Amino acid sequence: MRKAKKVPLLYSLLVCVSVILAACSPGGQDNRPNIVLIVADDMGYTDLGRFGSEIPTPNLDMLANEGMVLTSFYASPTCSPTRSMLFSGTNSHLAGLGTMAEFPNERFGKPGYEGYLNFGVASLADLMTDAGYNTYMSGKWHLGLTEQTSPAARGFRRSFALLEGAAAHLGGLTAGGVDEQALYREDNGEIFSVDDDFYSTRDYTRKLIDYIDTDRTEDRPFFAYLAYTAPHWPLQAPRESIAQFDGLYDEGYEVLYRSRLSRMEQQGLLPEGATAVDPTLFTARWASLSAEEQRTQSRRMEIYAAMVSDMDRYVGELIAYLQAVDEFDNTLIFFMSDNGADPHSVDFGPLAAGLGEWIARCCDNSFENLGAGDSFVAYGPDWAAVSGGPFRGDKTSVYEGGIRVPAFVYYPTAIRAGQTNSAPTSVVDLLPTFLELAEAELPSSRYRGRDIHPPAGTSLVPIFEGEIDSVHENDYFAREYYGNQSLRKGDWKIVLMPDPAQESLWQLFNLVNDPSEQNNVAAENEATMAELLSLWDEHAAAVGLSQ
Repeated sequence: MRKAKKVPLLYSLLVCVSVILAACSPGGQDNRPNIVLIVADDMGYTDLGRFGSEIPTPNLDMLANEGMVLTSFYASPTCSPTRSMLFSGTNSHLAGLGTMAEFPNERFGKPGYEGYLNFGVASLADLMTDAGYNTYMSGKWHLGLTEQTSPAARGFRRSFALLEGAAAHLGGLTAGGVDEQALYREDNGEIFSVDDDFYSTRDYTRKLIDYIDTDRTEDRPFFAYLAYTAPHWPLQAPRESIAQFDGLYDEGYEVLYRSRLSRMEQQGLLPEGATAVDPTLFTARWASLSAEEQRTQSRRMEIYAAMVSDMDRYVGELIAYLQAVDEFDNTLIFFMSDNGADPHSVDFGPLAAGLGEWIARCCDNSFENLGAGDSFVAYGPDWAAVSGGPFRGDKTSVYEGGIRVPAFVYYPTAIRAGQTNSAPTSVVDLLPTFLELAEAELPSSRYRGRDIHPPAGTSLVPIFEGEIDSVHENDYFAREYYGNQSLRKGDWKIVLMPDPAQESLWQLFNLVNDPSEQNNVAAENEATMAELLSLWDEHAAAVGLSQ
């Protein structure tokens, strides 16, 4: 297994200075690749055409088909913990998002639980800046609300950031009801609100293109982070975008679920042994819904599809720009979702309880107005089950449906078209991957005069270059979210999902034989269970969960 080397801080600084001078010296040409990281928000595993969807996503499908699909890529169960792991290369419980800022628990405010990307880690954007890259971000930050914890403070040269976890896609309404208007910050300027003609997917993309284009004369490679808020609720899209899907979902979620699994199988992405969800597990059979209920449910999925399709459309604009300036072939593009599909609904459950008063005050959810900037709906658990496909669970869950996300990489310099890799990989691997491509060193336990948790991920470059199939042969993958716990090593995975109504016990699954996690085989495999539980105790101690 090849990892970037860890070296003393002073040597790392000298390397970075030499890289910058070489890139900027007369006649010097910096041939290192540009890196574009695209993150979708709450998008399920099957929502792109390349992953089985009926939603047209030709631009993203092209990137996936011309690159490498990572079929076992793991994020965190929710958004800000995933983003903290992405930017630190280590566990969210060390990076500041052991608990989300929106849902503080008894540990909130303690080290690792600050609710923002803490300073006990080195930020990916800072490290890429040190390596001589121009750094840009546009979209959802969700790693700190203050100027001191903003993207500009953590290494981005230019940034246009939604500071909160969600907001309206059309216009500037908040999505949480705490403030009337969502909070945005450009660079290190004052917090502001966007205008009514704002459309998140379009404007995030075009702002990023503008940042890249402004600095083109500097002849430096760039690291660009495009953090869409689509298709996170509230479901909103322009009328003309929604109209493209009129009537497409009138047959309901059960029919769509089966058709997506069929397409996944045709594309070679349906894991052998996967089990389709029992239709009785939908909250209601489609045929049992009234005509009006079916009509409303169909419209919600139409809006969701429009949001995914528009994301693809504007990724197409970014691709066209990179082609126009002759940078496309020297750009690595990595795409992922931040967690599994979101099953929560504004009609019932905790989301409704927290947002009901706000929705009643702000929004018009009449059928004719659904999808507008002053409407506020989600698509709910049944469409989310469709998005999750063969995998059990969804957002907040540590079953595969909550943490295994769609991911692929386009990098023509190293990756032959049409590659698929099924080895487990993780969001923490991206930081060392990008640093290796930038010819930079991983930080050790000190960075800019402070103690840090060194990155724990492993570079995926050897996989991209075809040297090896896996960089995690002997590693484990552990996740925790408010008591939901899981750990995978090799083919085996243990899961604990506490249930207040009954005794909560660890379960054991063999993901090769049972990728849908339907058969708990703990009783028949006591030695494997004991080994994985011991690894969990090791992990819990390492990240402070056992304290």
